[in-house]
Amino acid sequence: MRRLSSNLNIESVNGNEMVLCRCGAVLGAADAKQDAKSLLKRRDADLSAAGPKVNPYALGGGRFFLREYFCPACLRLIETEVALREP
Repeated sequence: MRRLSSNLNIESVNGNEMVLCRCGAVLGAADAKQDAKSLLKRRDADLSAAGPKVNPYALGGGRFFLREYFCPACLRLIETEVALREP
């Protein structure tokens, strides 16, 4: 078993290396060409969803947003990131 994060592991399933959530759900093949995030559900939200202390003065004019990644089986939040909106 190799750990990708606190919620994602790579384990051998029937002789193939697969990405598994902490809940045990097999998310997909652990392919070096594929980012593990592409196996997860994604939700884009307003940056204010990260909390009241994140950008309280709305700097950046709405150019940034919060991207959240979830396990498609148990909906556990796996990762978050702040992203720049496409022009």
